[in-house]
Amino acid sequence: MERTEYLRGVNEFMYQGEVLGEAILACYVSLEQNAERRYKWGTILQLETETKARLRPFLIRLGLSIAQDDTRERIADFAQTFASKSWPDHMKELAGITGFYLEQFCAIESAAPENEHEVAHSMVVHEAAIKRFAELELAGDSANSLNDVVAQLQYPLVKPA
Repeated sequence: MERTEYLRGVNEFMYQGEVLGEAILACYVSLEQNAERRYKWGTILQLETETKARLRPFLIRLGLSIAQDDTRERIADFAQTFASKSWPDHMKELAGITGFYLEQFCAIESAAPENEHEVAHSMVVHEAAIKRFAELELAGDSANSLNDVVAQLQYPLVKPA
């Protein structure tokens, strides 16, 4: 991967991916009626928010913009179909989306110069945690599904009683 393609990937997949993920999850938090599931969406939202903020200094160092893409149209599509999906359907969708981003992040990590490798690797760990959440939910291990996500949070949400 050439440097130009690498920088495009950092912006498009890493940063703008977090922008989109944050917007989708904020939408899901607002639409979810079940308190436990709202907490789970909210915890992943918290990871997206913290990660997006953590990426900003990295983008600035790379000479990239921290302007956020407008996600309203894309979010509208997710909002329209939210209620029609079961929890397993949401988890399958999340596993698929994170699988795609995980591939992108692995490619970016492979191309990252040594002084940028730590941030690139952190994004692989980040996305793998969300994918694992969805997979554990699908496997019925809801008690442990958020462990990898929560482990990355600086400001974890309080679990509802």
